[in-house]
Amino acid sequence: MATICLDPGHGGHDPGALRDGMAEKDVTLSIARAARDRLIPAHSVVLTRDTDVAVALAERRGIADAAGADLFVSIHVNASARPAAAGFEVLVRSEAQPGSAALARAVANALAARFPDRRNRGVRTALLAVLRQERPSCLVECFFLSNEDERRLLARPATRVALGEAIGDGCVEFLRAPVPPAPVPSVRRPVPAGAGRERTGRRTAPSPRPPGSRPA
Repeated sequence: MATICLDPGHGGHDPGALRDGMAEKDVTLSIARAARDRLIPAHSVVLTRDTDVAVALAERRGIADAAGADLFVSIHVNASARPAAAGFEVLVRSEAQPGSAALARAVANALAARFPDRRNRGVRTALLAVLRQERPSCLVECFFLSNEDERRLLARPATRVALGEAIGDGCVEFLRAPVPPAPVPSVRRPVPAGAGRERTGRRTAPSPRPPGSRPA
């Protein structure tokens, strides 16, 4: 049995992306709860938040440390100034713990299997403070709230459950496989450090991302 820390992004005074009355913080919590339900009782699961509260970055890492977590998965939804931007992606730090890239690939593969008709944007690197950990860690961007089609999908409880189950399946698949000797993510292009959104205090308004944020 492994201990897995799931981190629903944003919360409390930080709603994350906002579109048509939908807040990222609510979507991520729903997805995280579905992932937890998928993983228990075979594994122990701790959430960095299970209500609508703000949790500091250091506290999120501290919760994983206190639980002795074997894995850490932060859950978000994306947004872009380009309404056509779509799909899912998984982020890791370039200098991350060796298992992080393998965890990210496993989660991306599980999402691709569950949503074969959605764009798979792959695994990318990003300088995200929440992923600065000694355990395998990744951040999942579950579709674009700024994309009308995907926003409709994210509004459906069944979609949120399917996203959570896919994330849980990816964690299980990673735990079954041997960890590679070094982190070798299949990177398309680096994501600027400013793209951290809640990690940097950005993307808290319904307007498009401010200048300097990661392009879609």
